[in-house]
Amino acid sequence: MKKNNNYSFTHGFTLLELLVALSIFSILSVMAYSGLQTVITTKQSSQQAAERIAEIQLVMMRISNDLRQVVSRKVRDEYGDFLPAIQSGKNSDETVAWTRAGYRNPARLKRSNVQRVAYKHEQQKLIRITWPVLDLAQDTEAMESEVLSNIESIEWRFLNNENEWVSAWPEEEEKAGLFPLPKAVELILELQDWGKIRRLILLANET
Repeated sequence: MKKNNNYSFTHGFTLLELLVALSIFSILSVMAYSGLQTVITTKQSSQQAAERIAEIQLVMMRISNDLRQVVSRKVRDEYGDFLPAIQSGKNSDETVAWTRAGYRNPARLKRSNVQRVAYKHEQQKLIRITWPVLDLAQDTEAMESEVLSNIESIEWRFLNNENEWVSAWPEEEEKAGLFPLPKAVELILELQDWGKIRRLILLANET
């Protein structure tokens, strides 16, 4: 019988080879984690920016809709004094207030479809104010809702009949029982993250 002198040997990894493999694996893991973290951070930043843009656009559209439905309807305050259809620069609590039509009434309550709204800048927030009635009583409660935050400043400008921009409205005293309306309103918002944003709204109802 012929003797087989061939032996099969199983070779393992040396300690040096294991250390090199672990080092390479550690480097690749760190690189993969850094890349994944960058992707996640970029996605979160993009999502936050998109949500902020959508928030600003929604507010601008809301203000534009409120202004485009302005009507020349004066109201009484809680003391019985008349307030013009659009008023700004004369009340420290309100940035600007006006009377608008198109007040929806899905519940068909016994109320007017005309509404008094206002926007004020307070503690870097833009707040929308509405009232349940046009002519206020001393116990009438306003409803406030925050619509935008991180606001540095807000400016309203009004285009008069001479095509001049003014910073307060109304310019003149009441005439023939009506307060005049501006031809257009410009809103300038300065945001902490997006800088200045301008919106020009033409008013459909001119007097």
